[in-house]
Amino acid sequence: MASTADSAFSGAQYLMGLQVFVKLATFSMNAVVIYLAGSEAFGVASVRFELLLSTILFLSREGMRSALLRIDVDRSSAGDQVRSDVGRSSVQKRRPPVHEQRIINAALVPIGVGVAMASALYFFYVAYGTRSSTSADAPHYYLSLALYILAAWIELCVEPLFALSRSRVLFKLQAKCEGVAVAGRCISIVLVLLVGRSLSGGVDSNPFKLVAFATGQMAYAILILLSYLWSMSCELEYSVWNCYLPRKVALDSEGRQIAYIGPAVKGLAVTFVGQSLLKHLLTQGDNMVMARFATPAEMGIFAFVTNYGSIPARIVFLPLEEASRAMFSKMVSRDGGSARVDSPDLMGMSADDARIARHVLTTLGKLHLLIGATLVVFGTLLSPTLLSFIGQGDSAVAHTLTAYCIYLPFMGMNGFLEAFVHCVATKKQLFRISTWMACFTVVYALFAVQMLHGFKFGSAGMVVANMLNMALRIGYCWRFISQWFSQLGVGRGPQFSAMLPHPAVLYTCLLSGAVILAALTFISQQDLINRAATLAASAGLGIVVLHEIWRFEQSFVQSALALRSGQLQRPRSE
Repeated sequence: MASTADSAFSGAQYLMGLQVFVKLATFSMNAVVIYLAGSEAFGVASVRFELLLSTILFLSREGMRSALLRIDVDRSSAGDQVRSDVGRSSVQKRRPPVHEQRIINAALVPIGVGVAMASALYFFYVAYGTRSSTSADAPHYYLSLALYILAAWIELCVEPLFALSRSRVLFKLQAKCEGVAVAGRCISIVLVLLVGRSLSGGVDSNPFKLVAFATGQMAYAILILLSYLWSMSCELEYSVWNCYLPRKVALDSEGRQIAYIGPAVKGLAVTFVGQSLLKHLLTQGDNMVMARFATPAEMGIFAFVTNYGSIPARIVFLPLEEASRAMFSKMVSRDGGSARVDSPDLMGMSADDARIARHVLTTLGKLHLLIGATLVVFGTLLSPTLLSFIGQGDSAVAHTLTAYCIYLPFMGMNGFLEAFVHCVATKKQLFRISTWMACFTVVYALFAVQMLHGFKFGSAGMVVANMLNMALRIGYCWRFISQWFSQLGVGRGPQFSAMLPHPAVLYTCLLSGAVILAALTFISQQDLINRAATLAASAGLGIVVLHEIWRFEQSFVQSALALRSGQLQRPRSE
């Protein structure tokens, strides 16, 4: 079990470094892009086109990715390697071993699925675009749409290489490849916008506003494919082109079943495709509602806030979610593999691993609540001041960003709780989870439309609707996890009281918030010097909060450091 924690959470630091780079690059690029393209074009590209791209990628590959995580390809790898090497010629030895060929065969499926889905969605968008004057009338709209479709298919060609890198837990390689691609996307977008502006002479008349975003996405897709091809060619013991050749392999150690993809992977992939569709509706529901009901100006505000407001989520929450998902999946597969997925009586995890999982959930919960407390206090109060430094003095933007700071803790908590639920749930339980999530989606959609159109809250109303959505999902996951630990017979599940920050930390946050509020109330924020002084004082208060966390949360700090170093052990108290 120590190796599982080591490979998962110690590797998460590379994903965190990647997200830091991505957000810094995106932050710099967005400031230039909004200046060169305008907020409306930025909103259309970030909402409509990104929704199309994420729909193709998510529905094509997410189900298979989740299925491959749940199948224990490592347990039989040693035996398969021995069997596959016996009697081979020198040429055949350069082929992938059996357990990796299984991964390759499964990872090739999303490429074909993505081509069909991309074609269907393109014709749907063309038909829909003819009725949407706000989008379809923009210069080169359909060319940009076609480039996004082609970029999605190129990016799907990375799947076999990505699946192998994940199987080998090559987080550092993943970070390098995505970092190169992100840099290429940022540079491409800015260059095309600069060319368009020089030809047209202004922002409003720039004909390449949408083409720039499509070109950037195309550059990202090409660069990430080339980066993975180059990097994996140095890692693999066989030619990288073998990763695109499906071959029939033995599905068991006795060689009784020969096929491309085993029934366990097929069954899980179908199950997770349904889960992926539902998850896509949940994660992209705001973009779907915005694309259908919002004006380009509201899209621009929402895209701006989600890009900047999601920095903590991308840098900290997402890597931790990915690492925890990898860790929990390995725990399940090593103690039952695919056999336990279908069994309602076997929970698919040993008692020792379950105790470690509970300790990890508690540690992650406290981390998210600590970050959430600081975001709610400092983020909500300082959002207008921070926005003023980048020339965004619009009250609608400030209100949306303030609401987003409150929303972030909900997003983080839901991420790692759902990661655990999806790793340990049986097929029947996954179906039940999907039913409840569908109900939550309906509630969310109705509430979101009402907030957007009925109450006229604009993009801030969409963020509030997302809070309701996340609260419902967190409540369901918490109930499932509590029942799961109870049925396994290892005591209660993670306790919310154990996740709460120390009272001294909470009091310090509240006192800091009162001081900042007083400064904002009695000191004019129109002057640049006063705004800078307010931010400097707030930074000092933030250091005080960190000191209190270090002073009163030593147990948590040690657990967090153990997760980071990959030296997690079962808690002594258990």
